[in-house]
Amino acid sequence: MHDVDIVCVDDDAFGYATFQSHNQKVVENRNGIFITHLNKRLNEAYTAQRWRLSRSTDGGRTFVTLWEAVDATNAPVLETDAADNLYLIRADFCGSAGWGDAYLYRFSPEDDYSKPEQTRLQGGGSAKFSMVPDAVRGQLYYAAHDNTFHVIGLDGVERRSIQITQPGEIAELEYPHLSLDQDGILHFAWTSEKHGPYHYQDIRYMRSRDGGDTWETMDGTAVALPVKADSNGPTDRITLDDEDDEHTWLASFMARSGKLHFIYQYSWDLQENRQHYVRYDIATGKRDRDVWPEFKGEHISLNHFDGFFATRAENPDTPLYCIMASEGRIACLISRDNGDTWQDHALSSRRFVTAPSPSNPYAIGGCRELTADGAIIGTFTDRNPVAGKKPESLIGVGTSAPAYFFRIESE
Repeated sequence: MHDVDIVCVDDDAFGYATFQSHNQKVVENRNGIFITHLNKRLNEAYTAQRWRLSRSTDGGRTFVTLWEAVDATNAPVLETDAADNLYLIRADFCGSAGWGDAYLYRFSPEDDYSKPEQTRLQGGGSAKFSMVPDAVRGQLYYAAHDNTFHVIGLDGVERRSIQITQPGEIAELEYPHLSLDQDGILHFAWTSEKHGPYHYQDIRYMRSRDGGDTWETMDGTAVALPVKADSNGPTDRITLDDEDDEHTWLASFMARSGKLHFIYQYSWDLQENRQHYVRYDIATGKRDRDVWPEFKGEHISLNHFDGFFATRAENPDTPLYCIMASEGRIACLISRDNGDTWQDHALSSRRFVTAPSPSNPYAIGGCRELTADGAIIGTFTDRNPVAGKKPESLIGVGTSAPAYFFRIESE
């Protein structure tokens, strides 16, 4: 059993420092490990939040801030490429008609990531967003919960922007997830939110075989855009028929080696819940694995509403790892057979949960690719009560919650 190396990167961040697992905020290239996080909330309206891009050149033991700004944004999503460029998108919450725009920052190793070029993505502003790179087509895909989908060249030029989803009669898109497989198929899944009461309704899916131009369901049925984002639309439903009455939350999904892998939790605000690992066959569209109500190895049981998958995409023989929390510890399961079976891999010796904070450690996310030397890397926020405060108070102006980087050695 491996331990988990945990390093505090900001002891004066706040409760949403690493929000959330639906986008990637940690990458590695030949020039180091890079992370994004929110350092401080500076006003009540969430329109002044200090975000940072930081780098480690010693494997994650120490981090130095490369870029810092105050904007109406969440922690930016981050990608890199074979030439070691960084692609960072931050969304903006402010606009004349609701959400504002998004901004792509392209950092180059030629100036040591000090002078980013910026591209405005009109209408891409949103509190929740996701991005993946497509090296073969030379472009980035960016989806936001304001229903927009953007295709941007690696040169920073936006190639097209469309409204990809629309609210349905029951719910609307809330947390978008993107994944690109080795065959160039772009997979898009999301958590929907019910109109009116706070309720995450279900999890839905569709895919594109041509870089986002056209979309289809798992059985190949064409989908007309903008598609309704709830059960009244034609997209595939991942959650079960009896899971409408409580929250269902998609933590992460990944397309690899001919399969779609999903991890989600049902009833995450209750004492009794279901933790699902679900797998679909991409060729047939059939659900061929569903592990619930408990997802575990020999001893470790993953039980959380966020987390992520990691592997080495270009090598189908690389194991698949799933990283989440287990009773307040960072935990990792390993599958050597593409999700057929799962075994214990790592568990942190440090425990972060303190009653009444069932969501701690919070916002566990990481890099979908293993590092060059074979490590799993990620971040999370410690939302334990401090100085007698309740956990929910750690999202206010001037409050403090440390942000952490972690590293797990792979097999």
